[in-house]
Order: sequence, then structure tokens, then C-alpha cells
Amino acid sequence: MSHLQPDTIEIQSKFASFCRTGEEHELPGITENRLDHYRRLIVNILEDNLESAFPIAFEYLPIEKWELMVDSFIRNHDCQSYQNWKISGEFYEFAQEQNFSETLELPFLNDLLRLEWEEMYLYNMPDLEVEAFTPANDLLNHPLVINPEFRLLPMNFPLHLMNPNQALEKSGDYYVLLYREKDSGAIQFVDLSVWFALVIEQLATGTITLHNLLLEAKNFFGEIDIEELKDSTLNFLNELKTGGFVLGMKSP
Repeated sequence: MSHLQPDTIEIQSKFASFCRTGEEHELPGITENRLDHYRRLIVNILEDNLESAFPIAFEYLPIEKWELMVDSFIRNHDCQSYQNWKISGEFYEFAQEQNFSETLELPFLNDLLRLEWEEMYLYNMPDLEVEAFTPANDLLNHPLVINPEFRLLPMNFPLHLMNPNQALEKSGDYYVLLYREKDSGAIQFVDLSVWFALVIEQLATGTITLHNLLLEAKNFFGEIDIEELKDSTLNFLNELKTGGFVLGMKSP
């Protein structure tokens, strides 16, 4: 396999730098004023990609703040991915590193970008292998097999329930389950209580039963009606079973 010559690498690097920053470099064989067209094309592609990846952020953020973030990303971040959709994940990480949430006075920003990025990631991720399971006839006493294509996210704002302007007034502790339906590929969002988030986190290990979790519930809640908690949790798991998240019981 042939390797690029040092001169070619240098020209490519200068060209890439110009496309990102707009700062001109001497490049051999380039027609005058042609570089600006290349830069405009590449910047437009990146802007369109990020607007599509983060439609809620693009809609609700003040346009000057959105454009500042995107421009800073294009100018200062050395993208590593060859796939357009994965660049969105780099944008989310860049926004965190640059602390835009604080400097642009957008308290919900990290939550919002992560929520939208995780949705995109789940939609595009490779199919994951599912271990063998039997029908989920006993959700209480058997380890369960759940859909492995999921994310369990802690949130400071309920952005999965309302728009950012409304969510800004409701800062607190929230949890949301995202998972990809096996048949349709659609991404589902499920609002969770702290207890239900713990249940999913523990059941996902495939080594613990709901019965065992309920035995520990008093350590979590203090005094509580265990029977009522059991019934509400079984109802919740049955809903997730109907929705294709709980797949079955772990095979012996």
C-alpha cells in the first residue's frame, strides 16, 4: 500500500486548516478565489449536519449562541470521525469541554445535547447480540434479559418531557430510558423514577431478580409498603415487556 508524500500531506493539512478557519495558506495549483468555494461547501455540510443532529437545540437556543458554538467547533476542533453522524458526538463533547453551558448561560445545554446525541447514537449503532431467553412469565423471581440497545441517563432538567424553556424552570433529579425497538428501529423515551432507574440498572446485569431488589428496598426508601412497591414495579416491567424492552427471562 502506497503512502502519501510529505509534500502532499502538508498541502492537505493546509487545505483542511483553511476550510476550518478561513486563514489563507499558499497552496500550489489552486485557482485564485477557488478556495472560498470549497470552504463554504464544507462549512455548509457541517452546519447542516449539526442542525439535523440537534434539532431541539437548534430550534430553542438563541441563534447567536448556536452559531458561536458551531463556529468555534469548526475552527478549533480536529474532527476524528470519517462518518458525518459521529461528528455530532464530537460536537457534544466539545461543548462540554468548552463549558458552553456556563459561559453562554444555558444551564440545560449539556443535558439537551447529550439527550439528542444519545438518541442519534442508538439509532445508528450496530445491532447488539442478545443472549438466549425464554418467555417472561415470571418477572419477579427470575433474572431478566433486556434489550441491550439502551441508554439510562440522569438529567438535571426534564428535557424528555417538555421544551427547554419550560424545563429550565424545573431543575431537579430526573432519569430517562432510551432504547431502540428491535423491529422498527424507533427510539423510545421512558420517564423514570429513581427507583425504576435503579431497577433497570440492576436488572440489566442479568444476575439479580426483582424479588432480591425488593428485599433491599427498605435500605433505599426506609419505611415503605413493599407490596405496593412490588405491584407498581411489576406493572412497570409489564409495560416495558409490551414495549419490547424486557425481552424475556434468562435461560438456565
